[in-house]
Amino acid sequence: MGFERLELSGYEIQEVLGQGGFATVYRASQLAVGREVALKVDSRMLASPRDRQRFMREVTAAGQLSGHPHVVPVYDAGVLGDNRPYMVLELCPGGSLGDRLHRYGPLSVKEACDIGVGIADAVAAAHAAGVLHRDIKPGNIMINRYGGVALTDFGLAAMPRPDRELSVTREALTPAYAPPEAFHMAEPAQAGDVYSLAATVYALLLGRPPHFPEDGGQLSLAELIVRHTWPYPDLPGVPPGLNEVLRHALAVDPTYRISDAGVLRDALATVNTGTVHRSGFAQAPPMTATVPADRDAAPSHYALQDSVPPMVAPGLPDRPDGAEPTATVTGSGGPKPNRNGPRLIAVLAAVAVSVSVSVTVINYQDGSSSPPATSPTATPSTGASTAGNAGFGGVSTSTQDCPAAAVGGLGGRCVTTPECWSGITDISGTITVSRADCQVKHVWETFAIAPLPEDGMTNNARDLIKHPDVRSLCSQDVMLKSRSAAGREVTAEWRADIIPPSAQQWADGLRVFRCVAAASTEDGEITGSRFGADGRTP
Repeated sequence: MGFERLELSGYEIQEVLGQGGFATVYRASQLAVGREVALKVDSRMLASPRDRQRFMREVTAAGQLSGHPHVVPVYDAGVLGDNRPYMVLELCPGGSLGDRLHRYGPLSVKEACDIGVGIADAVAAAHAAGVLHRDIKPGNIMINRYGGVALTDFGLAAMPRPDRELSVTREALTPAYAPPEAFHMAEPAQAGDVYSLAATVYALLLGRPPHFPEDGGQLSLAELIVRHTWPYPDLPGVPPGLNEVLRHALAVDPTYRISDAGVLRDALATVNTGTVHRSGFAQAPPMTATVPADRDAAPSHYALQDSVPPMVAPGLPDRPDGAEPTATVTGSGGPKPNRNGPRLIAVLAAVAVSVSVSVTVINYQDGSSSPPATSPTATPSTGASTAGNAGFGGVSTSTQDCPAAAVGGLGGRCVTTPECWSGITDISGTITVSRADCQVKHVWETFAIAPLPEDGMTNNARDLIKHPDVRSLCSQDVMLKSRSAAGREVTAEWRADIIPPSAQQWADGLRVFRCVAAASTEDGEITGSRFGADGRTP
């Protein structure tokens, strides 16, 4: 196949092995020692000497991990003449576990646990060296020429410290395996790697990441973020102890999650897989993942049996009130995700396979989000004041008994028909939002709508929210006054945000924005309209 002609002293480049959004991987021959290697060339340039120093510092840390049996060795690294960094790695002809899952399906319990133990040991070694991985997934676990497994793509994210900046060369995560806090721009931490590794083990056992639909249907990024908040879904046919370990490692709140990769390693090593006969890779040769010698004995904090281990995993803090965190509640009596609403529309990139997005993907304050939707419009209700509705995209609005209209000079109005939303996702200021039936669970509800300020004509939410008129209209004060009597009965904290015109509405000439509110309930959702025209706070 054709490829960009690169010249790198000491190497003969042969072919492209793979290409993604941020890098291209080539098969190459290292001439001095006569071995085939993988040459990974980043597509982004290091713009300054400082960037170069940071890259070399972090790739040196990756090199220090190369002696671990479950880390892909780094042989060389540097910067090309056009300022693109590169790394030379061991060539793994077996491809990745992601490839293998796609071809053969799930692994056996023993294979998945052994791989989990080996990779967890590698992650623990990385954390001890001050390096976070931040993108653990089946696609980043390689199968070497001897059938062993090893984690790749280390060295691009240093551990956050007051005197150290995170690398500018690391800008991607894989939503299906990313920890929930990553979508809130939380500081990267060891607990995030633990979550991703546990999600990877789960996928090795089931063939898909946690919370993915059985039919293999595509999920939007927004719907996936919502599913990240659901309780842990027990794996069928595996030892209860394994479900318990994964449940604690996949806790939504990192405060209640296993945060030490060594603890996860030891817990996986204690799972008794001898009586489990779930098949996996029936037509594929078995893979090997050597359990470290010092892990042969069962750690004292878990009994070597299929019974459920202690409810609080080692290193996992108890809640101050003694209650179990909602993320770890299981069983038939536990909370169930709402699956009875309308089918959510998936228009963002599918994440059933490896999909990378900018880490600036966040969801708004309440911690919930949802899939994208078509342009947010509503059918005007009859008998309501509809003055100016054409300019509001056909939404029925009114100024009567409307607190937004009292904010002088902004043209604020209230919608006369409740307008609810399942969630909001912000990707660098571009909003994706899904309409929801107000009578089923939803997150946000519109409490005001107004024309864009003349000096604030933008559909970028991050720019729009800075405008003083927008902040004034979508304020906490206006929002609280807009609540109906039913809204005042909700004792949870209320939060306000904005929805600018969608890209299609902007192209169609619609220049209005919405002020929306959400109640900080236990699951971030609420049922029923709370901002109707009746009984508003005077």
